[in-house]
Amino acid sequence: MGHGNDRLHVLQVTDCHLLASGDATLLGVCTQASLAAVLAAACAERTPDAVLATGDIAQQPVPATYRLFLATLRRYFAGPLLCVPGNHDHGATLAGELPTDTIAIGGWRLLGVDTHVDDEVGGHVGAGELTRLAAAIDSGTGHTLVAGHHCPTTIGVPWLDGHRIDDGDALLAVLRAAAVPAYAFGHIHQEVDQDAGTRLLGTPSTCFQFATDTAGFAIDQAAPGCRWLELATDGSVTTRVMRAVDFDLKVDLDDRGNR
Repeated sequence: MGHGNDRLHVLQVTDCHLLASGDATLLGVCTQASLAAVLAAACAERTPDAVLATGDIAQQPVPATYRLFLATLRRYFAGPLLCVPGNHDHGATLAGELPTDTIAIGGWRLLGVDTHVDDEVGGHVGAGELTRLAAAIDSGTGHTLVAGHHCPTTIGVPWLDGHRIDDGDALLAVLRAAAVPAYAFGHIHQEVDQDAGTRLLGTPSTCFQFATDTAGFAIDQAAPGCRWLELATDGSVTTRVMRAVDFDLKVDLDDRGNR
């Protein structure tokens, strides 16, 4: 913990879309290289106290891809890691290769919620996962931050809003009832900061970004990014997005990552 031990510095990375080979590309982007560029830029600022990886870690959801993610991360950071699956991930494969357990550190607990359904684009939590999450929140002490992949509400981008968690209101009810200060998520490949009783924090992808003002799928030229979350001992959350502005982003919409 930094700043006189009064806060944790948690790094969120999301939507890495890695393939099994480190030199493979998706939409013209070497996603392993862009992830490494983001991690290098972030960890040059400071060493995180923990890292959250909020889904779509893989584009090819096979063990080799998750091992590539972990090897890339460990070049820059050796500490606590919490991973949750996204719609491009395979839940059981991810859980077999990456840590998914709660992180308890510095008076905070970092909890994951599974919003993905294998082979489905949109988000869903379900009664069982909501019950598990509520019990996990209630069973601990201190402050809690929750991380998932999908957004529980609309963000004003029509084609992405169709992928939101279909039982997002139920998730928000659990978060509000427990006074969870923030829910960090991915999927939307752009920055969002909304107040829904719980603060909703959407984070740019470590590779390419989705345009914010289009009715359908479109890519913009924003640099790969991540999010810093400063978690204070009083339960407050301060956050900012940072980007790997020196990464040479060249998008090719014909490249579908089949290698």
